[in-house]
Amino acid sequence: MIELWRGCANAWECDELGHLNVRFYLAKAWEAVGDLADRIGMPGAFGPGNVATLLPGEIVIRYLGEVRPGTPLVIEGAVIGIKSKTAGICVVVRNAASGKMAAIFRITLRHCVAGRRKSFDWPERIRQKLESLKSPLPEEARPRSLSSAPPRKGIRLQHADALSLAEIGRGRINPEDCGPFGQLMPEHLQGKISNAAANFSEAFPEQYAAHASGNIRIGGALLEGRICVRRWPTIGDGYVIRSGVQSADRNVRNIIHWVFDRRGRLLWSMQGVAAIMDLTERKLVKADDETLAALQSVCKPELTV
Repeated sequence: MIELWRGCANAWECDELGHLNVRFYLAKAWEAVGDLADRIGMPGAFGPGNVATLLPGEIVIRYLGEVRPGTPLVIEGAVIGIKSKTAGICVVVRNAASGKMAAIFRITLRHCVAGRRKSFDWPERIRQKLESLKSPLPEEARPRSLSSAPPRKGIRLQHADALSLAEIGRGRINPEDCGPFGQLMPEHLQGKISNAAANFSEAFPEQYAAHASGNIRIGGALLEGRICVRRWPTIGDGYVIRSGVQSADRNVRNIIHWVFDRRGRLLWSMQGVAAIMDLTERKLVKADDETLAALQSVCKPELTV
């Protein structure tokens, strides 16, 4: 693997759990993709006026350790597979001081027309550079609990209505959320959902009760995630997030988020594997009998990403 980024976890990037928010893991990883673009001969991929860019089609994430405010970080990456119009990459986020992995991403990069979703073939010169950066997939990058099935096709808002999925978020795509081509920046695929997760009372009933009482000593923590992009929203677009619990046990909850536009079309979907974290002890806690019964009563096994 080669180094693609180096920096730190800024205090303002950390959330109510006292560690780096999931949005900013992805923001830093996407900066690393920018460095990769330079290395393969696409130096203008993320600048205005360019004709070609890179977009993620699918992002799979495993979080392996907490990153507290001020932690020095380094990101390394490699190419793990190449097709005619796409490339799979692996990106590893490490604590630069200890060398320990904090997170690992598998990202499917699509070679696209700038400002659109249309993919086209890699030029031979870029393909050769991608080939030179190939490396085996680290074992830690393999998902533990996520589905590897192809994303479900044809999901519409009426499917969320039929399943009575909770509305946990609603908002707009703001100018500051978008890149040079007016499309949502990839970090907000995670960030918009993270911003709404506190409302997901079905998946985190104990956290919701803690906020109601004001005695907030726990929080929901994401352990793994898989994001599948269908459409790219642009500046001014509205969105709504509909979410449900797919399955649950004492240790984790498997959750599904569907994000729709104003016309009821799916923008992106996400599967998450989450748990509850004790904010004092800094460790994950198991669900008690009452919480587990509540979780299992709302499970919808038919949900899929």
